[in-house]
Formats: sequence, structure tokens, C-alpha cells
Amino acid sequence: MTPTLNPDVVQRLAYVRFLYREGIEQSRQPAPLRSRAITSFHDAVENYLGTIVQHKNIDVSRAPEFIGYWALIKPEFELPKKDSMKRLNDARVALKHNGTFPSAHQIEQAQRTVEDFFTTVTPKVFGVDFDSIDMVDLLTQPETARLLREAQTHADIGDYPMAMAGLSLAFEALLFHYSKGGELPAAQSLFNFGPRLWAMDEPRVDGAHRDSNRRLRKLTEFMEAAQETLRVMSLGIDYSDAARFKVIAPKVNHYGDGSDRFATPRSVRELTADDYDWARHFVIESGLRASRADEIRGLQERSYRTNWNSQEEYSEQSWSGPVGGTPKLEEPSVFDEV
Repeated sequence: MTPTLNPDVVQRLAYVRFLYREGIEQSRQPAPLRSRAITSFHDAVENYLGTIVQHKNIDVSRAPEFIGYWALIKPEFELPKKDSMKRLNDARVALKHNGTFPSAHQIEQAQRTVEDFFTTVTPKVFGVDFDSIDMVDLLTQPETARLLREAQTHADIGDYPMAMAGLSLAFEALLFHYSKGGELPAAQSLFNFGPRLWAMDEPRVDGAHRDSNRRLRKLTEFMEAAQETLRVMSLGIDYSDAARFKVIAPKVNHYGDGSDRFATPRSVRELTADDYDWARHFVIESGLRASRADEIRGLQERSYRTNWNSQEEYSEQSWSGPVGGTPKLEEPSVFDEV
């Protein structure tokens, strides 16, 4: 991002791009679920117009009607596609207020219109390309954000297997961010669901030891899968999307020498830009959903800092019931059985 944009504008533009990407994902769903794409495209444009007003310091007492932005912004910049955007607004009104589902053609046309609008206007108003707006700026998990940016450097040169491996590490870092509990001992994090299982735990159930205790091996495999699933679902991440991500993203293994390696079968070598775009959007969306747990994580950390190594002994109290002693018996209701 160019340094002339203040952080609030950068964040708002990133949110606009997120809404636009949401619309693209929704447009791929079956009817009538895909209709939601119209609302997301409309929300993206409306937020974008409000960001232009803020960036250009246009004096406005209150936000105008959707199409009213064109007249409001005109003294500063001649916005294109007013007629096309009116059709988008009409489709949104028809869906929201009349229950009229847009056709597949309307949704496809809306996507092309919105994409062209953002691509044309962004460089002229904000001095950056729309594609350069990075939704990573919305994330609150620093390690996940770092790995996402590193993965993008590989995608930029067309190395999608390496880029997807970076996304795999980014998603792993996201789950670890909450399961480790920050300043808390890992066992105290509400998003950990028990201690991790390690290959060297005794008794061994891997490698040459796989058949030594089949029941224990099955229980171990179930526990590992259950822990990962609970971590995903507890953070509000869509499980079916997480399963899809797990299928297409290579698993990265960590070795004692500090290296991170992944296998490259044909399915990994043939990963495409579309695979990467979907997976990157999934990791970012997962990070945004998971950020709702930041407050809980912060509360736990503050409680831990307050109580850790306290010089005063913990005391106990017994529940006393209501203030004033024994509660007065309530009069029977006319609805009670006699």
C-alpha cells in the first residue's frame, strides 16, 4: 500500500475487497443460495463509495442514497458505470424487499460490472491497483499474516505448490495462535482441547509400532482428528471449507533439523491460480472469523497475569443463597395444580 493512504482507508479498502470476494464465492453456490452474491457486491460498492468520500474529505451530513453518491462525488471525480450500478441496486432491492431472486446472468453481469468499476476507479482515486489491496491487513494474527504475505511472493511468480504450502503453514499458525493461549500455559487455553499428541509419546503407535496396539492407535488417530476439528469449529471456521482446504493444500511436515517439507505428487504440481485464490481467501476469512476469540483470549491472559504467583493465599467461600437468609416461599400460582 502506498504511504499516502492512512491506515483506516487501507483497512476499509481491504474490507471492500473482502466483501467482493465473498460475493464471488457466493455466486458459485447453487440457486437460490447464490442470490446472496448480489447483496455482497452491493455492500462492497457502497462501502467503497463511502471510503472515497472519506478519502477525498467530501463534506456530507449523512450518507446519501446509493446512486446519490455519483452526484456527491462528481465535483471531485466523475464516477463511471452509473447505469450499471443502478441495475445492481434494483436487483438488490428486488431481492431484499420483494423476494425476487436474480438470474445467473444478472449475478454474472453484476460481478463483471463491480470488478471493472473497482479496477478502473481505484488507481485514479487512491493511487494503487485494486489487486494490490491486501485483505491480510485485516488480520489480528501476526504469524498467519506473515506467512500469507510470504506465500504471495511464490504465487506472484506462478509457483503455486510452494504458495499453497505457505498457506498450509499460515492456517496451522492460525489454529496454534489460539490453542497456545498467548501468555497462558497451553493447557489453560479454551481453544486447545487437551495436550497435543507427539510421535515420541509412549507407548509408540507409529512406524514399526503401528500393529503393537491397534486399539490405542485407532484411539490416537481419532483424538488427533477430533482435536483439530474442535479447534476449527470452536473458532467459527466453516468445517466443510476447512475439509476442502485440507484436500487441496499440501501437508507440511516439520523436522528436527528445523526444515519444513512437503510432498509434491501430481495433484500438488497441478495446483492452479484459482486453487490458490480460493485457499488464500479461505485462510483470511478463517482469520477474521477466529478474531472473535481475541477478547476471550485477552480475558484469560489478564486473569492469568492477575493471579499468577500471587503472594496471598486463595480462600474459599460457600454459596450463601439470597441476601437476607432463607428465601420466602412464593404464593401458589392460579396455574399450579392443586
